[in-house]
Amino acid sequence: MSLLTSSDGSNFMASADQRAPDEYSPRGDRADIASRGPWTDAPRHARLRLQFRWLVAVALANLSVLAIDQQNLGDGFSTAVSLRLFVVTPLVLIGLGINVWSRNRHLQSAASAAATISLVVITSLLGQWAQEPIASRYMMAAQFAIFAAAVFASLPWRATQIMTAVAIAAYALIVTGALQFPRTLVNLDLVGFSVLIAILALFIRKQEELRMNEILAMRRIDAARTAELHKANARLSQLSSTDALTGVFNRRYLDRFTENWSTSLVPSLGSGVLMIDVDHFKLFNDLGGHAEGDRCLQRVAAAIRSALRSPDDIVVRYGGEEFVVILPAADRSEALAVAERLRVAVSDLQIPHPGLGTGAVVTVSIGTCVATPGENITDTIERADKLMYAAKKGGRNRVSA
Repeated sequence: MSLLTSSDGSNFMASADQRAPDEYSPRGDRADIASRGPWTDAPRHARLRLQFRWLVAVALANLSVLAIDQQNLGDGFSTAVSLRLFVVTPLVLIGLGINVWSRNRHLQSAASAAATISLVVITSLLGQWAQEPIASRYMMAAQFAIFAAAVFASLPWRATQIMTAVAIAAYALIVTGALQFPRTLVNLDLVGFSVLIAILALFIRKQEELRMNEILAMRRIDAARTAELHKANARLSQLSSTDALTGVFNRRYLDRFTENWSTSLVPSLGSGVLMIDVDHFKLFNDLGGHAEGDRCLQRVAAAIRSALRSPDDIVVRYGGEEFVVILPAADRSEALAVAERLRVAVSDLQIPHPGLGTGAVVTVSIGTCVATPGENITDTIERADKLMYAAKKGGRNRVSA
């Protein structure tokens, strides 16, 4: 694909091939959005960043209360240190590692949930060894951990439900028995309150889930509409620059190309220009009919395009039976070679010419030149046009340079 850079810094695309409309789709289109889940519709790195921050918060909460454990647990402090350092902390570190290095979403969620549940369980256990009123503080801290995890841990909805249910079950198992055997049901009020806390947390999280889904649905619709609008604009631009009969570029495209060429920062030296005219086409049209004339032009345009060097070469329908070919970065010998190949390609079509007698076929005459330093493309086309008339005067079905 060749680009002309104008003096205002804009780019003008020049290619003989029309871009497919899908190529104009913006990044982050419907296919990309549809590949994400309902809660994890945010980019993956953002979701993982939130989980990472939650695990850091768990680690800080776990270690920051060691001083409180020392003041209130007495002989149980050594057990508290062991549980916090060798149970909760390793689980947090494992969760952080999985969060950073693993791409398995289920494993990431499980690791974060395990670290959170361990904090709830350890806090509840330590509360059984503390004296009142400190013991109640531990119970309240465990309930707060359950509530905060359900709302802020940024786990998928199903993982949040499972984590909350397991945490409540472990909490209830610990506080109702008060670590006594045989078990006696106590602290049922704490269990009931913790269940209410969990339900409230899940309700808040569900509302957030619904709100996020609404936002993401709106984004999907907006992305779809943007993509459709972009495609429609691309089709409109393509239609406005394409000749409806032959499928090559039209005169409007050439005018835009010429305008950008004149302000281009890229030198025009080395660009070949071919002016092509179908020989005796008016006679063909008069005798063969306009329908046959249209089919003839279509086949000639296809032959021209098939004989070009690359998609960077530009074919323009200049007039009724005239075509212009622009060959970027072509010297005189290369332009002549392409012109001769085009002439032969059209002749090889063997389209019978109804006005030239038996055995006569449609041919083209081609004028060929190369842009000189600082020359406007319009001037180059005019020189090629004069050379094309010279080819016609010389007998037609030939190349003049």
